[in-house]
Amino acid sequence: MQRQFTFPASFQESITKALASYKLSLQDSKALAKCVLALSDYFIHKPEDVTPWHESWAQVAYLCYYLPLNSTRLAGIIEEADKRNFFAGLERVVDFGAGLATASLSISQKHALQFHLVERASEPQKIIETYFPQFKAEEWQRTFSAPRLKDPKKTLAVFSYSLTELSDIPDWAYQCEALMLVEPSTQQDGRKLLQLRQKLLENGYHVWAPCTHEGPCPLLTQSKHDWCHDRVHFQAPEWFLKMEEQLPMKNRTLTMSYLLMRKTRPEVITAARVVGDRLEEKGKDRQMICRGPEREFLAWMHKLKIQQEIPRGVLIKNPTEVQKVSNELRVSKEVEVLD
Repeated sequence: MQRQFTFPASFQESITKALASYKLSLQDSKALAKCVLALSDYFIHKPEDVTPWHESWAQVAYLCYYLPLNSTRLAGIIEEADKRNFFAGLERVVDFGAGLATASLSISQKHALQFHLVERASEPQKIIETYFPQFKAEEWQRTFSAPRLKDPKKTLAVFSYSLTELSDIPDWAYQCEALMLVEPSTQQDGRKLLQLRQKLLENGYHVWAPCTHEGPCPLLTQSKHDWCHDRVHFQAPEWFLKMEEQLPMKNRTLTMSYLLMRKTRPEVITAARVVGDRLEEKGKDRQMICRGPEREFLAWMHKLKIQQEIPRGVLIKNPTEVQKVSNELRVSKEVEVLD
């Protein structure tokens, strides 16, 4: 059982129309890959610089590469949000550092909300308004000053890959009812997000996902190296696979670190979340789980002939009939997956 996501057909149609303005198509694999490599090299050599939206090769790279990948990551997060009814009562989204509006586009696939996008560059707005007519933004804001919050109690603030250079979310975001925070699944960004989680809890927010508890995060308090990240499988379209053949990066699975938080308290959930991949060791298999402030692993002893690999990120029934040895919960039968 894998958590698989496909790229929406409506997005692909919009990309096709946009690429035509550059005299390109989805079948121009080498030309598209060249643009992706150019932007990748740019970020490697100028990591502190802003995205060169004025360059056509950067626009093409975002359309044919980063939009498919990041929208797939967000699809996994939004699916998890919907399982918990996270969007209930929300009416407006403020998308900070929106870029090509990937987060708002992805949310709008499932939820009819009003969207306020904060993005300094003008090129993304032109691309979205011209080639993505299925998406209507209420407002685009060019400055990073505090946006106009009509009703903070019905507002979701989204920070998708926009907190990397910030030590905290802006002051105005603390007024919003809900937060969606998405960051790269790197050790540095992932651990910074765990630190921010604790501050948000202290400021009246409650965790809706991925955590199933509000105690100290064991990956932060009991390890100097671990960080929490999720994984989804990307069912890439054929044109993407052809382009990817020209690239050194392969993307059959995608990872991300995220937090969904609201000032409203969620329903209590008596479950554990799998936060690690299966580790095969001598005499046993282990997978890390999260259900409280302790760093714990499920363990299957090979002699019991249990063969189970649970997808990272899913919820499982809280194991009860276990033998606890150190930080291991040794089970004698397969664990029930809840979603």
